[in-house]
Amino acid sequence: MTANPEVAEVPKVDMALLAHSMIDLAPTDFTRDAMLGAALVLDTRENPLRLNLFASAIRIFLDHMMDALAPQEEVEACRWFRPVEGQEKPVRNARLTYALIGGFAAEQVEELTGIEVKPLIAEVIAAYKKINKHVHGREKTIVRDVDEQDTVVDEVLSALVELLEAQRDYRSEIVDAIADSLQSEAVEKFTTETVDDIDILATHHTIDWVGIDERAVVGITAREVEYEITGSIGVTLLYGSGGDRARGDGAEIGDEFPISMRFKVPIEAPHDLERAEITSGADTSAWFDNDDNDDRDTDAF
Repeated sequence: MTANPEVAEVPKVDMALLAHSMIDLAPTDFTRDAMLGAALVLDTRENPLRLNLFASAIRIFLDHMMDALAPQEEVEACRWFRPVEGQEKPVRNARLTYALIGGFAAEQVEELTGIEVKPLIAEVIAAYKKINKHVHGREKTIVRDVDEQDTVVDEVLSALVELLEAQRDYRSEIVDAIADSLQSEAVEKFTTETVDDIDILATHHTIDWVGIDERAVVGITAREVEYEITGSIGVTLLYGSGGDRARGDGAEIGDEFPISMRFKVPIEAPHDLERAEITSGADTSAWFDNDDNDDRDTDAF
């Protein structure tokens, strides 16, 4: 028997499991709830309105994702934004673009990471239009066959997975490309400039080492990209003068503290740290929370 070429292949993946696996990719608590709702609906394979209820949950997911990740004023402030005649607000294409890449131009992201943005957006919009047809159930339009339902669900979820994974992956690619520069800048700043948070702990101090644990893109707006690095710093706290310590009247105490540094860089030049606005600090709260300093390493008293 010859297969009908017009019938889409039934997906081999359990759609409910796929939706459950996507919950952690959702950007906010409410969108995670919406995706959970979609997954739970897919579990009810005997429900004749399964596809319609799934469609409603996904539309809620997409609408709130765009509300959370693409505020109107930010979208309109992007260099790439062009208003559409007759539309008071940014259209879905613009909002999805901002949700994915912020103020970056699509060409920038493609050059920096190799990820093609425009096909991703087009795929999600096509999936949105397809699922929108099933939000409002009508007697003659309800899809009752589970395999046919899963074919539609698979197309929608696959497009969303691509979008959400791309949002995560391109940010990692961008920060990886600048990782060495971020680390060098942090080490230089912490070793050559006074760290006020540590300076108040002792008469003098020396920086023994700086370790960087993580680097990440923590924010992308219409105008800036913000990186953060976190790590720790090893110090020797010096009490009294050199002469005091030589006579046994001072002390040297070794300790380490968590550090963080943030870099705000113009969106048009994401790797140009010379243009960065930098804030940094060390978390010394544990020093003040610990009333018993007897366990700290000391060289002299």
